[in-house]
Formats: sequence, C-alpha cells, structure tokens
Amino acid sequence: MNLFFTLNFMNLRISSLENRLFLSTCFSISYKNVRYLDFFDFAAMLQGMNHEPEAELATGAQTVDRACELLREIARTGGRGIRLLDLCNAAGLSRPTAHRILRSLQMAGLVQQSTENRRYALGSGMFELGLAAPNPITQFPQVRSIAEELAACTNDTAYLMLRSYDDVVCAWRAQGAYPIKANVVALGDRRPLGASVAGLGILACLPREESDALIDAHGASLADFCRMTPADVKRHVEEARHKGYAVGVNAVMEGVTAVGMAVPASYQRPYMALSVSAISSRIPPERIPELVSRLKHSAAKIAAVTASNRAAR
Repeated sequence: MNLFFTLNFMNLRISSLENRLFLSTCFSISYKNVRYLDFFDFAAMLQGMNHEPEAELATGAQTVDRACELLREIARTGGRGIRLLDLCNAAGLSRPTAHRILRSLQMAGLVQQSTENRRYALGSGMFELGLAAPNPITQFPQVRSIAEELAACTNDTAYLMLRSYDDVVCAWRAQGAYPIKANVVALGDRRPLGASVAGLGILACLPREESDALIDAHGASLADFCRMTPADVKRHVEEARHKGYAVGVNAVMEGVTAVGMAVPASYQRPYMALSVSAISSRIPPERIPELVSRLKHSAAKIAAVTASNRAAR
C-alpha cells in the first residue's frame, strides 16, 4: 500500500499548492518505508497543514522572518530550552507553521530538540556559524579589558550588555575579587531590554513612546527573567532618564542590587550598557555615587574606543 493510497484512505484533502508540492516528493514512498517514521505524527501534521488558513502560508521572505523570530525566542531560554506550545505563543505562530520551520532548522543543525522533554534549544550549527561571524564590536578586546578593570576596581561583577533588537545580550561578564558573586546573567544570555538593569539604561535613552512600546510588547515574558512588572520597568526607566543611571534593588533577583548605564554613542542610539551587580549588602545607598562615578568613567572609555564603530543595532 503506497502513501498516496493511505492518504486518500484517511480522507486528507490536499488543497493548497504548497501542500501538494510537499506531498509530491512523498507519493513514491512505500508503506514499509514510512513505518520507520512516526506515521501518525506525520499524518497529524498533514491534517494541521490542511486546516491552516491560506493567509498563514508564508512567502519566502515571511518564512525567513518567522525562522529568525523562532531562533531569537529559543535563544532567550538558553540551555533549558522551550516547549513548542510556548514557542508558538511567544512568536505568534500556529503549531503547524512553527513545526514546519523548526523541522527545517533542525535539518540545518541550527535547532535541536531534546529526546527527554521535547524542548527546543539552539543547535551546534549556530555555534559553528558564530565562529565565522564578525564581532559587532570591532574593538572588543579593548572593550572587554575596560569591563575587567571595572570589576577589578569595584571587586564586584561587571556586565557588558549589547542591544539586539528588543533584547540585550550579555557580551561579557567580569568578576571582582569579592568571594560572594552575583552571577545573575551568564555570558551569552539573552533577555528583554526591561529585564536587566543595563537594559533599563538603554531604554532610558530612547523616546518615551518607543521605550513604553518595547516594555509593553514583552511585558508578559518579564516574569521569566526578573521580578519587575511592566509598570516597575517604566518607573525605573523614568528615574534613569532623570538621573542618568538605573538602580535595581531586588529587581532581577532577590537579594541582588545593580547599578547600570548606557554607553554614550555620538552618532546613533546607545547599543551597549554597563552594570555592576552584587549582593545587596555590598551596595547600600551611600555606595551608589561611587559606583556611578566608576561606571561613567568606564562608559566614557568604551565610547572613545568604539567611536569609529558604526554598527547600529
């Protein structure tokens, strides 16, 4: 019994051109070959494709945009991965659409799915491509050294965060000598702009209407990364606009305080930010002016080093 007969037997109506092209490569597969696949999952996927609204059948450009959005959502979850249902909700895609794109990304090695919990995470192909990609901060060795100096002179943890679309990514984490570390964010971690004190500094440099829109767009996911509500984030951003720096007490993690600010950019919006983080007993109110002074000094040094870097984020 071939696959064509089986599909007709199951009364699957293949209406769209995309689905017919997809199936044209399958008609010659015999039943004994199909049995090595999860045939019922395959049939269920086709049923979903069959009922998907025609409006959701993406053009080539739309498919690339959706694939990029899925990769960014997966990257936010780091090593713990994300369920298909949560991924669909976050990206605003139907299950069949997301499943098709994820299968293609898996075949390219850009995404992997755990056999234990079925969660999706970035694949080794992303790491391999990253090795060949140029650093958006062309003077990164010097910038990294400035972050290391900041950690050394404060004895606490210094973060260099890089804006990426609506998120910030930890580009470097330097640790000071104090034995109790406030390692809230790992190198490479991605989170919404409003979910980190450094990100608050970047938001404070944007027009209020734009920053509010960014905060509202990702308000539902804030709880996955910090202890602030959208209203809390907006309040912190407004305070940072007036002061020139952001302070978060228990904002990201209970018992941790951080001070952060954006790195100035003379010809574009700031796309980098620095922060110093420590257990709250290390950063009482009277120590904040000292940290702000050191942050300003380090941010000015980075701005001078990267003055020729025109990679807008």
